[in-house]
Amino acid sequence: MAAACLWQDCGVKIHSLLLLVAALLFAATPAGAAGIRLSEAELAYLDRLGPVSLCTDPDWFPFERLSPAGRHEGIAADLIELVARRAGVTLRIYPTASWTESLEASRSGRCQLMSFLNQTPERDRWLLFTEPLFADPNVIIVRADQPDIADLRQAAGKSVALPAGTMVKERFERDYPQLRIIPTVSEEEAMHLVASGVADMTLRSLMITAHTIRKEGLFSLKIGGRLPGYDNVLRIGVVNGEPMLRDILDKGVATLTQNERDAIANRHAAISLVTRVDYRLLWEVLALGLVLVLALLYRQHHWRKLDAAQLALAEQRALAERRSREEQGRLVAMLSHEIKTPLAMIDGAAQTLSHLVDAGTPEVGRRLDRIRRGVKRLSALSECFLHKDRLDGSSLVLRPQRFDLVALVARLVADFEAAQRIAVSAPATVMVDADRELVAVAIKNLIGNALAYSPADQPVEVAVLVQAGAVLVRVRDHGEGIPPALREQLFDCYVRGQHRADIPGAGLGLYLVRRIAELHGGRAFLGESEAGAEFNLWLPDSLPADREACPGAA
Repeated sequence: MAAACLWQDCGVKIHSLLLLVAALLFAATPAGAAGIRLSEAELAYLDRLGPVSLCTDPDWFPFERLSPAGRHEGIAADLIELVARRAGVTLRIYPTASWTESLEASRSGRCQLMSFLNQTPERDRWLLFTEPLFADPNVIIVRADQPDIADLRQAAGKSVALPAGTMVKERFERDYPQLRIIPTVSEEEAMHLVASGVADMTLRSLMITAHTIRKEGLFSLKIGGRLPGYDNVLRIGVVNGEPMLRDILDKGVATLTQNERDAIANRHAAISLVTRVDYRLLWEVLALGLVLVLALLYRQHHWRKLDAAQLALAEQRALAERRSREEQGRLVAMLSHEIKTPLAMIDGAAQTLSHLVDAGTPEVGRRLDRIRRGVKRLSALSECFLHKDRLDGSSLVLRPQRFDLVALVARLVADFEAAQRIAVSAPATVMVDADRELVAVAIKNLIGNALAYSPADQPVEVAVLVQAGAVLVRVRDHGEGIPPALREQLFDCYVRGQHRADIPGAGLGLYLVRRIAELHGGRAFLGESEAGAEFNLWLPDSLPADREACPGAA
């Protein structure tokens, strides 16, 4: 055990000795060895200038201080001595009692140089500055029981103790007006004010902080954060009237290597900045994130179950509605079949009676005509229901054939009693491949609607137009037109306009037209017309391959 301790003590001594030797070697480097070349004018200038007075901070260790014997000590002392030696500049310490006194001596011209200070706009008024000698971060010092400070902008109303006449105080007054600044004589006083609770925080160099906490035993303090942009970039200040002196010193600064800076700093204060990670906060954030993820997963699972239940319910409702419609359609179709025969019998009887009635009884003839018109309407309605049942059925198979569409339109027009009111515009021949029976049903419904909704003295226009790969049947009337509120659902099942409730119908005609168009890969739509209504049936001139002889439920 004793041998181990002895060996440890020897190791520490050897390490310290090596650092001391390295520093002495750096300090003893001659100007010529550092590669500095001074012009004849610069050499003559230095001879004429003689010893240069240097003002320091007498109490800023480990950066610098004046010993009781007046010796300049610390990191700044070693670096400036090395720069001056290599540049051939002779230094003379101008003793002061405080940093404030050193600043006054510099302003009054009693000091030609200021050691180790930050460049600020205020100091630029009377000083020239060399390139940086040394850089050290400034850190925020708070009491150990206080939280870390990530952003000073969020610390409005807090108090900060700062030494008077420093770069930090000058910048804080400009950058953080929301903070209350307590000026102090020294940095040690600022730290004691924080430790005693008089001030909330202070800002100091990292090296000075570590040295002061060790020296003063202020272990109730801690580093609460680092302030970006407030690092100490320390230079030599030269009075305004000596620019050549600044240039000569810059040549000496340029010879400094990082190894030399590190060796000098380690000899006085072997401190390194370690960014501390608040693992407690990290775990809290991770735990909160995990809770949020679990909550989102649970909610997503709940939504999926709810969506699945709603989808199943919607499918059940759709199936029930489809079955209900199918049952309704079968019932209507059955009734339509059942009433066709009685209607035919009634129509035949009425027609026979019209031949037997004496011509001198016109009232009986009018009643028989009314019976026949009613039978005709019921027969047409029965046909609509039968067509709907067929078109909605899954067993429908299209029976396409090639036929002349113009000839079909002419035959359908001739079947209407009011054929003289129908004006047809069409080419001589238009050949199409389609289900002739279904196309006839669609065109017949369009013409019948137009006749029903047009005044008796107005014509109905039917046009057959040939387009690229398609044909268009356009039927236009001169009635009241379609109300805007009805246009969207006009082709739906059982939809009738309330504006002409006096016209009989079940609201199936246009639905059948649209269904027939869709089965052929076409469409039915309402056109634009200045007066009346315009209905269009657009069909491809040949049935698409995927619809030939296929079930009608598209």
